[in-house]
Amino acid sequence: MNKTEAVFSFSVIALFAHPDDETWISGTLATLAARGVQVTPVYVTSGDAGSDHSGQGLTGVELASVRESEARQATAILGLNSPIFLRFPDGKIIQYEQEVKGKLTTLVKKNSPKIMLTFARGGITDNRDHKALNALVSEHFSTLAAYFAVSQSQAEILALSASKFDLNYRIARPVADADISIKLDVAGYQAQRVRAMASHKTQFPPVMIQAYQDYAEASPREALMGMSESQFIIFQTTLD
Repeated sequence: MNKTEAVFSFSVIALFAHPDDETWISGTLATLAARGVQVTPVYVTSGDAGSDHSGQGLTGVELASVRESEARQATAILGLNSPIFLRFPDGKIIQYEQEVKGKLTTLVKKNSPKIMLTFARGGITDNRDHKALNALVSEHFSTLAAYFAVSQSQAEILALSASKFDLNYRIARPVADADISIKLDVAGYQAQRVRAMASHKTQFPPVMIQAYQDYAEASPREALMGMSESQFIIFQTTLD
């Protein structure tokens, strides 16, 4: 049995603040799922405080409902388990830390994950909910924690891709390349990554999808960091 045919029977919780956050690590998630890993995406909020870029004028509960539908479509494209929505208020995760911790503890007991993936310190975009999840997982689930990030070199490539489409976009909190534990080649999942992102019509207008596709072609790798030695071995064994 070769590596692409190998099946690995363990589970991973991918913890996100909002529907569409899986875009940062979609290739890694698709790779894990393709190898038989049970990847369960968990969205702590449903993005009810966000903006609607689809022209429908959605807000609040209506926007959250559509964003959940978009996340279901995106995660299905990536081959993940059905997403779990905790539905805490958008922008206020830090205020509900104990309640979120309780929900995650229940999920961990049920799923027995080997790894809980979430945002690296700084939350990539400096979003307060992203940073709150990093702090919560680091404090309460440190033995499971591994983090996804955007490295400095990736951030520069992304900014260049955005500029080709007249978008001024820069990663607020990139991490040093030297701090990255694994740079996973996800070139084989480029089409899925783009299709999954395009599912989020309320969040990403067509020009952003075009810029992302350019970025995915120019930088077909995703960055993981902060994992324990045993988690590193799990990733290397599964993803190499």
